[in-house]
Amino acid sequence: MTAPSRKLSLGPRAAVVLAWLLLTSLTSLPYLLAHYLPPPGRAFQGFFFFTDDQQVYLSNSQQAEDGAFLFRNKLVSEPHEPALVNLEWWLVGVLSRILGRRPFLAYRIVGALAALLLFFVLSRWLRRGGLPDDRLFPALLLLALGGGFGGLLYAAGWLPVGRCLDLSTGLFPFVGLVGNPHFTVATTLFLGSLLSLSESSLRGQALGILLGSALALTRPYDFVLLVGLRGAFVALRYPPREWLARLCAMAGFLPAVSLNYWLFYRNSAFAFYAKTPYEFPATLDFAIALLPVAIVATALWRARAPGQAAWEIHLQLLLWMGFGLFVVLLHPVHYSLQFLMGIGVPLLMSAAIGLSRMGPRALWITIAALGTTPIVTLHLLLQPMPAWYPLRERVEVAYALRPVCRIGDLVLAPADVGLLIGTLTGCKAYVSHEIQPAFPARTVELQRFYGAQDPTERAALLDRHCIRVLVLPGDDDERASRWLPPETTFRRALAVGAGGRAISVYARPSACPP
Repeated sequence: MTAPSRKLSLGPRAAVVLAWLLLTSLTSLPYLLAHYLPPPGRAFQGFFFFTDDQQVYLSNSQQAEDGAFLFRNKLVSEPHEPALVNLEWWLVGVLSRILGRRPFLAYRIVGALAALLLFFVLSRWLRRGGLPDDRLFPALLLLALGGGFGGLLYAAGWLPVGRCLDLSTGLFPFVGLVGNPHFTVATTLFLGSLLSLSESSLRGQALGILLGSALALTRPYDFVLLVGLRGAFVALRYPPREWLARLCAMAGFLPAVSLNYWLFYRNSAFAFYAKTPYEFPATLDFAIALLPVAIVATALWRARAPGQAAWEIHLQLLLWMGFGLFVVLLHPVHYSLQFLMGIGVPLLMSAAIGLSRMGPRALWITIAALGTTPIVTLHLLLQPMPAWYPLRERVEVAYALRPVCRIGDLVLAPADVGLLIGTLTGCKAYVSHEIQPAFPARTVELQRFYGAQDPTERAALLDRHCIRVLVLPGDDDERASRWLPPETTFRRALAVGAGGRAISVYARPSACPP
C-alpha cells in the first residue's frame, strides 16, 4: 500500500523569503555588472534611476557618515543650522560608515532589507484579505513584478521612456526594488502603519503610530496619504459616535507633523521644496500604465469578501485606489505626482486576492501578462548608457576630494561632478541639482567660467561666492595660471587622470579673501 502523494507547498515565511531572494538577485545583477564591468575608461556613478535625486538623498547620508543626525541642505550655499531629520538617509549613512564610507553599497543593502520587510508586510495584507497560504508565493511575485504595458510600448519604439510611467516612475513596486530604495522604504512603512492602525489593540495602535511617524520623517508625501486613508476608513467603517475614539491615537503623529511643518514651510533652507513645480503626466499615460492592472483587479470585486477582516482590507484598498483616481483626474496640488508613488500596489493586491480564488494557474498567467516591464527594464539596465557611466576621472575626482573638503566648503565644479561631490564629501557644490535655488542663473555663471571668461572675472566670481575649492579640466600648474590671475591664493591640491582627461583640484586657505 502506497502513501498518498502530497503537493509540495511553501509555508508563508518560506514563500516570503524565496520571493525576496529571487527579486533581490534579479535587481542586484545590473549593479554588480555595472560596478565590476563598466565600459572601458568609464565608471558606474551609482544609480540607474532618478540619478540626480538619489545623489541628493545621499548628500544627507554623507553627513550621517560624519556623525550628524540633523542634516544641512547641501543645495543651499548660505550657512544655516542643520535641521532635517530623515531616518532612512541617517541609517544609510551609519551603515556606510561601518562599511568604510561606501554609500552606494549601503543604500543597496538598506533597499534589500526594506524589500524583505515589504514582502512580509504584503503577505500580511494578502492573507488578511483572504488569499490562501498556498498561493502566497505567486501573489508576491505578481506584486513585485506586475505593471502595465509601458515596457512593451517602449521596446517597440511606440512611446518614449518618459511617457511609459510604469517604467519611469514609482507607480509600481518593481521600480523601487530595482532603482530607488527610497520608494521601497516608504511603501513598507506606509503599509505597516496602515495595517497596524486597523488593529484595536493598544500594541497595534502604538506600532502604527511608530511606523507612521517614521514615515513622516522619511517621505512626508506618503504620510499625508496615510492620514487621509485612515480618516476615510474610520468615517466609512464606524458610526460617527466612534470617530473620535478611533482617531485619537493619531494625536501621536503631532510631533512629526509639527517638525515637518516648521521645516518645509518656515525654515528658509528647506521651504523651497514645497514650492517646487512638478510636471504632471497626461491622463492617457496613466491609463497605459494602470488600466491593464485595474481591469484584472476587478476580479476581487466580483466575489464577496470572506469575513469581516477581509472586508476591511478590501475597503482600504478601494479607498487607496479611489484616492489615486482623484489625483490622476484632478491633480489638486502642484506636487500631486508625489502622492501616486506605489498606487499600483492596491491594484496588484486586489488582482492577486481575486485571482487566487481561481487557482494558482490564474496568478502565474497574470504574472506573465503583467510582468513584461521588468523584463524590458532589466534588459535596458544591462546596456552601457553613457548617462550611467561617466568618464572614470569624473568619478575619481569626487572620491579624491574627501580629504581636501571641509564641512561646508563650497566647490565650483561641473554640475555632474558637483552632484557626486555633495554625495561623497563634506563639501557643497555651487551647481548640482536643477531643484537648487537660482539653478538657471548659476548654470549660466558656470558656463561662462569654463568658457572664454577673463581670468580676473573668474577670480571675482570665486571671491563673490566664497568658493574655496575649484575643479578644473586639464593638468595645469600649481596656480592654475591658464585660468586665474597670478595673485590667486588657489593652489593645486590634487590631480586625477592624465592627458586630455586629466582633472585638477585647487584649494585656497579660506573661502573668502580678507
